[in-house]
Amino acid sequence: MTHACGDGPGDAVLSVRGLRKEFPGVIALDGVDFDVRRGEVHALLGANGAGKSTLIKIVSSLYQPDGGEIYLEGKKVSFASTAEAIRAGISVIYQDFALVPDLSAAENIFLGNEKLGKFNTIDRAAQHREAERLLELVGATFPPTALVSELGTGKRQQLEIAKALRGQAKVLILDEPTASLSHAEAERLFEVVRRLADEGVGIVYVSHRLEEIAPLVDRVTVLRDGVSAGTYPADAIDRGKIVSLITGKAGQATHQKRQGRQQAGDDAPLLEVRGLTRVGEFEELSFCVRPGEVVVLTGLVGAGRTELLETLFGVRPAHRGEVRIGGKTAAISKPQDAISSGIALIPEDRRGQGVSVIMSIGENIALPILRRFMGRLSLNRRRIADHADALIDRLAIRTPSAGTHAGALSGGNQQKVVLAKWLSTDARVFLFDEPTQGVDVGAKAEIYALIDALAAEGRGVLMVSSDLEEVLAVADRTLAMRSGRIVAEFENADLPASRIVDAITHG
Repeated sequence: MTHACGDGPGDAVLSVRGLRKEFPGVIALDGVDFDVRRGEVHALLGANGAGKSTLIKIVSSLYQPDGGEIYLEGKKVSFASTAEAIRAGISVIYQDFALVPDLSAAENIFLGNEKLGKFNTIDRAAQHREAERLLELVGATFPPTALVSELGTGKRQQLEIAKALRGQAKVLILDEPTASLSHAEAERLFEVVRRLADEGVGIVYVSHRLEEIAPLVDRVTVLRDGVSAGTYPADAIDRGKIVSLITGKAGQATHQKRQGRQQAGDDAPLLEVRGLTRVGEFEELSFCVRPGEVVVLTGLVGAGRTELLETLFGVRPAHRGEVRIGGKTAAISKPQDAISSGIALIPEDRRGQGVSVIMSIGENIALPILRRFMGRLSLNRRRIADHADALIDRLAIRTPSAGTHAGALSGGNQQKVVLAKWLSTDARVFLFDEPTQGVDVGAKAEIYALIDALAAEGRGVLMVSSDLEEVLAVADRTLAMRSGRIVAEFENADLPASRIVDAITHG
């Protein structure tokens, strides 16, 4: 039985009723009702493409709805711009922070809304005092004078929240707030969220990390294919139920490792790393990946995992050590060398490094193999589209066509485009950097299935993951990294999570 969203607009600080939004070829929202009460933390869940981002963008007036109504504190509202919505008390913090690196924390907080003193000049002392108060409110320990470029991800998020609270936010929407935070940073964020809720702010919390929901939120709303699949009290719904609501299918909440993955223990290594060092990032790393094997690197933020993958792919030069592919030394000083050697990288920053958001899906998929599509005078666009269509079907990429710009896709579908691009090549070693970060459980299952399929084909997979549940489910072997070194190696059969945690925290 689905619980009602509330008793009406007057029962909530924010309500939407019958919200509808249509894009060419796609109905993003189809009559959605949603509300958040004053002092409530309300989780908004759903698969990539379910309509979560569209709902957020309409509430913040980045998009205008095609139908439906929005109420703020019981009054019907319609904002012409995001600035109007912010002034009314609706603030959104997206995964990609809207901060200027070369300005101070205080300057970022008041950017575009500077405090003015005599002669219409900026009152920097007043800005500093107010910024100090706001930063203290969110538990920040850095001064208002700190440059954003000097702040880590967790501190930048605190700054974004302080910036949102400058306008006396009534509704604060957090979009995947812990996607790039360490465990300690996430815990600090949760404390801030609870404190703001206690002070009467309505919090909308968008997340794919289901384990965060139970201890933090009051209610859960699930969107599926542009409609509401139901709203429930958090204590009346379990992980399995959430997964079935998101996917529309009953099933297990966790990935079951494919049975019968070939035993690679006696095979010659496909990838060998010997004494690889990049001063200041990692030292004397030695390990191997065999055909048909999935090896996972795990560790805390700053352990050197991403830096290692980027070095193997030629983005960063190694200072010493050797990389061997198929038993032969590979001289890798740039990505082209890695690609020629049969290495593919699916990066953590898919929008910045994995796809070109202004190019079509077909063009992205064809990028590594453009020579195959050369005609007499130019590229054969028909062949590119046919090739892309085959991979779109294979990976179930949700898009109207191969001609759609990659930037218009949800995060999970963009990740699939990155995978499709490399499946077009003859890569033998696949490097995955946090491949399921920010994607829903359905897309996760599809990515895991692809990783299993790559292993079944005899390719080697080296994957970075911070998700312990994922590490235990996916890996054949786990390498624990701490402070730039591999401190432990585990076979994953019946491996308790506590052993991995102990290795990455204590070495």
